[in-house]
Amino acid sequence: MNLSSVYSDIKQFLSISDDNFDLEKTVNLYFKSEPDENKLELLADILSFINYFSMFKEIKPFMNSLYNCINNSIEFTTDSMKDYEELLSKNSILHFVQEYIDYSQLTYKRKILKFLSDSLEKLQIQPLIINLGLLLKPMYQDREYVDYLDKIKETEVTYILDNEAEIQIKEQIDNWLKSRNINLDNQEQVKEHLKHEFDSLILKYNINQNNEIYKRLQMDILEMFSMKLALISLTIFTSDDSLEPIPIK
Repeated sequence: MNLSSVYSDIKQFLSISDDNFDLEKTVNLYFKSEPDENKLELLADILSFINYFSMFKEIKPFMNSLYNCINNSIEFTTDSMKDYEELLSKNSILHFVQEYIDYSQLTYKRKILKFLSDSLEKLQIQPLIINLGLLLKPMYQDREYVDYLDKIKETEVTYILDNEAEIQIKEQIDNWLKSRNINLDNQEQVKEHLKHEFDSLILKYNINQNNEIYKRLQMDILEMFSMKLALISLTIFTSDDSLEPIPIK
């Protein structure tokens, strides 16, 4: 097994065209200092992970969304290369839940979050993904919704990070978030501290606030914080159905 063959297997499984398959570029960007054997380990984890979705592989919009989630997960740092399969699992679940909530236009997330909280405790990853996939299947077969996703994609400007300062800032913010005691009660205070941390890094790396890089980083940092809160909310379990969950603000 070599890098080229695994990239090819991933591309073929997900039915991604050559023009849209930039996973190799993303991996080389974020793991440029890693030896090929470590990259191969990462790709093997990705290939193993996507096979959980094998019963849905004929639904191309579903696979396209899975590919985007995988590509976006590469830029997150982990303590070890071995942690990436767990990271992929968490990120994909959050990604698909958010898509389902947007699709269903749910006002409250309680039902789906409680289902996932229970499932994360009781199910192994494969049955969890099958249950989630069956929930998502009608969404990706809705032609109107898929066309809507395509229109959004057409209006987005494709951008690959090539600025070392951006990578460093996101890594430092990621480490900062990991070191904080974050819960849904103190999210506003942490968000304020996060803003100060971000502003200090912007000064450190001499990035102008009128620059597109600043605006893009600001959005990415808020997304990282939101994902952290979403993950926390998934772990909350309450047996009292009369209690309303604490919202993510």
